[in-house]
Amino acid sequence: MPSDLTSLFMAAQPGTPVALPAALQQFYGGDIAFPDPPAGRPHVIANFVSTLDGVASYHLPDQDTGNAISGNNGSDHRLMGLLRACADAVIWGAGTYAASRRFVATPAAIAPDLATAFAELRRNLGKPPAPLVVLITRSGDLPRDGALLTGAAQPVWIMTTAAGAARLADISAPNVTVRVLGDALAPAAILADLCAGAGVRLALHEGGPEVFGAFVAAGMIDELFLTLAPQLAGRDHASPRPAVLEGHAFLPTNAPWGHVLSIKQAESHLFLRYILPTSEAETRS
Repeated sequence: MPSDLTSLFMAAQPGTPVALPAALQQFYGGDIAFPDPPAGRPHVIANFVSTLDGVASYHLPDQDTGNAISGNNGSDHRLMGLLRACADAVIWGAGTYAASRRFVATPAAIAPDLATAFAELRRNLGKPPAPLVVLITRSGDLPRDGALLTGAAQPVWIMTTAAGAARLADISAPNVTVRVLGDALAPAAILADLCAGAGVRLALHEGGPEVFGAFVAAGMIDELFLTLAPQLAGRDHASPRPAVLEGHAFLPTNAPWGHVLSIKQAESHLFLRYILPTSEAETRS
């Protein structure tokens, strides 16, 4: 049975608390709160798990998801389910979709023991049964055998380029909508489209590392939930393994510095929550 989270540190949470059903309140150690979104885009939270030495994926066949990093940890799954249950949309890059394509991105899919509580929470918040899934791909090169593209009940928006849309023309699943946003696929444009086109107020970014890096570099990640798993994965030249953030190298003068909101614990796993700066002026504030 997954452990409930023990609070080691809690700063004042921004925003109005979300009244959680009893089972979720017991797991999380109280309610959770999120601030209102900025004008024209959702409030964006990210959720990752990494080893103590910063590895986010072993990058091995059938062992490239967060399960290999967390040790298939039930408390990490429950937190992921809670964040999905609060969110209007879940954002995946093409690599995350390819690695996780046998799954859907619902709260119950990752933590089925809390499915009833997740459903109750979404009803209480006036949200549909499942969050919108946003798949980001420039090329349109997505495996067609994934659960999300083969008629799943969960709605999917594929954000792509004109060339990507042409490649995706064979997808006929009724839950899938292809949206062309130009060659840049800028994070700001993606979020503005989610806000204007689907009324998304809270978006959950689940990776991968390069898509996350692009959103951080654009100042479009407001918070980071980071699970630290108590293992050391290591790297060598023959085994490149992605970190939480890839594809963008900051300098000491502009590297984003987070402000810790909470630290929680379940056995030897730590669950960290940070506010991230959304402009260069906030980098070291």
